[in-house]
Amino acid sequence: MSRRRALAACMLALTLAAGFAQAQDKPPAEDAAITQGVERALQKDRALGAMHIRVETSEGVVNLTGFVRSMQDIARAAELARTVPGVTGIKNGLRVANQPSRA
Repeated sequence: MSRRRALAACMLALTLAAGFAQAQDKPPAEDAAITQGVERALQKDRALGAMHIRVETSEGVVNLTGFVRSMQDIARAAELARTVPGVTGIKNGLRVANQPSRA
């Protein structure tokens, strides 16, 4: 009986590990579509369209980096990114040009 339980536990562990690995791997196509959607939203904005904002997406989390003119631009970029379908989070690394980092 102990051997059966050990085998069952191993099978369960392997099944859970396989499911976890699949859940972790969001298709790159979804991330690419999110990135493109955020880039389009930023380009359509009058103030942000002229800025050089880099957009990267990993597992639905959008990372914004680059320089903008104001704190309002930073907030607006995050606001626009949140409107794109599939976005699960925002890492806003934008900085105001000519101002030192607070880090």
